[in-house]
Amino acid sequence: MPNDKERREKFIKHGNRRLKNAVRSIKLLINIANQRYYKYEESEKNLIFKQLDQAIREVKSSFNSSKNKKRNREESFFK
Repeated sequence: MPNDKERREKFIKHGNRRLKNAVRSIKLLINIANQRYYKYEESEKNLIFKQLDQAIREVKSSFNSSKNKKRNREESFFK
């Protein structure tokens, strides 16, 4: 079992990388908001926000409790 220092180093290493990747991916959604190049319905826009909000709630929950909520592994959100 790793000691506290090793666990802390792993958190910093993986946390920084994963947070940076998550923020970068979220910011890429800005590109599809441009209606000059993309057409989307209000319901599709709302679905994006709903899925992002749900993901954020799951992350907060996992940091705030010892149990992780069941994760939605759906690959495709738009039908």
